[in-house]
Amino acid sequence: MTRTLTALDVEEWLDVLGRQEAAGDVPDPEPISPDEARRRMRLLAVPTEDHDPVLATLPDPARTPDRWRALLHCHRTLFARSAPAPRETAWPAAPAALGEAGRYFYVHLYLLALPSALERQRRLGVPDDIVAATFADLGAKMTTYRLAHRTGGFDRQRWVMRHFRGTLHRLGRLQFERTTLDTAALGSPPGPDGPADGERVLDVHIPGDGPLTPARCDASLRTARDFFTRHFPGAPARFATCSSWLLDDQLAAYLPPEANILRFQRRFTRFGSRSVGDDDVLEFVFHVPPGTADLDRLPQQTTLHRAVVGHLRSGRHWRLTHGWTSLPATPAVTPAGVLPR
Repeated sequence: MTRTLTALDVEEWLDVLGRQEAAGDVPDPEPISPDEARRRMRLLAVPTEDHDPVLATLPDPARTPDRWRALLHCHRTLFARSAPAPRETAWPAAPAALGEAGRYFYVHLYLLALPSALERQRRLGVPDDIVAATFADLGAKMTTYRLAHRTGGFDRQRWVMRHFRGTLHRLGRLQFERTTLDTAALGSPPGPDGPADGERVLDVHIPGDGPLTPARCDASLRTARDFFTRHFPGAPARFATCSSWLLDDQLAAYLPPEANILRFQRRFTRFGSRSVGDDDVLEFVFHVPPGTADLDRLPQQTTLHRAVVGHLRSGRHWRLTHGWTSLPATPAVTPAGVLPR
């Protein structure tokens, strides 16, 4: 009998996941009980309405051996020393034929991976409240998925790799990712006063869950220098960088000078390329999937809403913009952990 197209889609997807397997640096996970799965979902801030479908579709070696093997492949890739960077990892979305089981596949992965990720945080001495705030981003991305697609699921599998590998932490209002500056990828160097190519920096990310007030941003930046000096003493950073449409200087034409976004912008010195970022803006502000926005149907309740839509209606584009800023000085601290790979 000829295999159906949907069966071929699933087979090809499983094959892609299996091809990128690396040698795991942590033990393979074991199946977990429903009670343990629910406990881990609470730790990851998985929305309550997603608990039952996540549990109902959780793979195990006996009932769903193909998906279980795929989870093991992904788990090894997640924690392997030789694993590719998140943006280079081939973890495509599951075929639609898998339904809920596919939409929650990477949630299942992170449920199984949680113990190893928590052990990494423990070895580093990261406080429990910071661990909780960091890992709650998975649940936040599930909320965003539901707002965008009107159903449950999760599609930020490569983004959350950073949290589980211990390279990204949420410190108050902002998230900070340990990385090195790649000036070729960003279009040009920051200049003589900024970070050098290949220098260790903290890349700033902005969660979409509250006002971007100067006081909260000040507190996050002060905390970041101390936190990373204490928990990652072998990789000090002098600068923070940010790549976001929130740094687009065109916003100044629409927002009042004391708007939180513009005050956030003024922390940074811009540099590098300015690629089109319309989809990023629409997804962040309106929770619409890339390429699906109908400008005439988007809400116009705030100044930012009206700015985003009016700018696009005029035929112009929003731009992803790069910037750097010096981190605040911090007193000497005693290292609290051992720097991982």
